Amino acid sequence: MNIVLPLDLEKYVESLVKSKAYSGSDKIIEEALRQHRVSRPGFEVAMTSELERLLDEGMEELDQATTTEDLRRRR
Repeated sequence: MNIVLPLDLEKYVESLVKSKAYSGSDKIIEEALRQHRVSRPGFEVAMTSELERLLDEGMEELDQATTTEDLRRRR
């Protein structure tokens, strides 16, 4: 895999390698991606019977509502 970085980030990576903080640019990218994965976890929806019922209700009334607030008022 080849990665193209903006010049400022490329220089930053080079400076980290020169400072011996990292053994190579690949180690910097690995750490950055690991931190990114932790800070931006995936979003999962657990479908429950209640959520499914509410979705079905909303879909049935969707053609009559102009906003989600309209749907809420019909409860």
